[in-house]
Amino acid sequence: MISANRAAYAEVCRDVAPGDLEGDELDYRRAGDKRDKSLEINKFYVNALYVAMTRAVEGLTIVETDVQHPLLRLLDLKEIADVAPTAVPASTKDEWAQEARKLELQGKQEQARAIRETFLAARPTPWTSWSLQALLEWTPKALDPRNPSAKIKQALFDYALWHGQGAYIERLADANFAPALALTHRGQLLARVAQVLHEGKFVELAKVPGFSNDPRNPMGRARRRRCASGNCGHYLERSNRAVLQDCDLYGVDHKAYCGATPLMLAARAGNAALIDTLLARGADPEMVDDYGHTAWMGALNRAIDDEAFARAHLAALFERLGPETLDVHTDGRLVRLERAQGEFWPLGLMLAGLKTHCGGLTVRPLGPYRYTRGFFADGLMQTLDRLPEHLWPNARRRKEYLNAVLARAEVDSGYRPARKLWKRSSVGYYMPAPDMRLRRRTADGEAWVPIDEALALAAVDVGGSHWLFHGYAPPVDASASAP
Repeated sequence: MISANRAAYAEVCRDVAPGDLEGDELDYRRAGDKRDKSLEINKFYVNALYVAMTRAVEGLTIVETDVQHPLLRLLDLKEIADVAPTAVPASTKDEWAQEARKLELQGKQEQARAIRETFLAARPTPWTSWSLQALLEWTPKALDPRNPSAKIKQALFDYALWHGQGAYIERLADANFAPALALTHRGQLLARVAQVLHEGKFVELAKVPGFSNDPRNPMGRARRRRCASGNCGHYLERSNRAVLQDCDLYGVDHKAYCGATPLMLAARAGNAALIDTLLARGADPEMVDDYGHTAWMGALNRAIDDEAFARAHLAALFERLGPETLDVHTDGRLVRLERAQGEFWPLGLMLAGLKTHCGGLTVRPLGPYRYTRGFFADGLMQTLDRLPEHLWPNARRRKEYLNAVLARAEVDSGYRPARKLWKRSSVGYYMPAPDMRLRRRTADGEAWVPIDEALALAAVDVGGSHWLFHGYAPPVDASASAP
């Protein structure tokens, strides 16, 4: 315990004299500056020592090579001379990662974080991952008619496809970028156009035979391009050697080129075997990307618009990554939704679906412009009906039931208990409550973050042609700068 962490336990003992340990209570105090987190790492080692001491039933034996360590002298522990020292191999990174994962499952987040920061540090990736900051830098350059470079236009195009932000595709089409022109009709994305020219006449997009599944159509090309641009190829293969090699080099939670962690990409690919391997290695399922999506939310986002993926993979992914409870803060209080509660899945679909709800890159057979008004029962039921019976019971597969759930949990409902999870934007259409807060990890621990900040809704609104907030206005922090 000590010899592998000599410096840490020396720091724990610094300025402590034997007399300080006399009496029934210890005299201790916090740092004068509460913002100073430099000693937080010691919590892990103090707790490890405390558990070792207090779990002893009759006697305690400490097996150590570093018998002269200040901690042992401070505790007045004597060496037994006739015991031969034993070489103890150092713990591997995989073992530390597994210990961090075990602590997380036990709810010991601080200890898990200490392990990740102290023992699982890895070399930086040789690539620069996509980010919202990169998007802000690319956009004016890519859309500048005086800039002849196609490379930055391609970067913006790939980013927009990966994150489902169609407004950038339309703007690239206006700039005559050829790949974007193939996905648009008269300046608008095909998925946003109510009618298209087919066999010499205008027909509804949804009625074009095989449009949503035909690999020759532009949206089919967009879907394939979206996967390629996110470097998903390795995550779809049966052999995960390349992925795991990168994890060995850069850490199990490194960010790939598209800004997602290996666990996020494995979830989006539906690769359950790789997910199991990454979790066993200590991958963090609570990490979020720039849009606030965990690995589970990314998988759920894909399932909303990909029926085959939902039916084939969603149950297995939920078993591995799905939250035990869905916790939000709304109307000034904590709301905890258990898996069996009727609001659990509709709220999960809203939070996971906001990013691409109005992006315009997915064919909407129910009518593209309905989605600009919010989430509605028919749209939610499309995904809910793809869930297995044990996740969404058959008795709930009625529009009347879902409408009742939506009505009872809206902000202005008089139903008790009043969960106030979503706001009605118009009759039959809902958006998450504007004052909702989501739990997020920060440098100082955990905090309840406003939904617009937690899910980067300002950026999502721009990527959705400013249609996302039709009838919906999240609170604005006056101290924050305009996006």
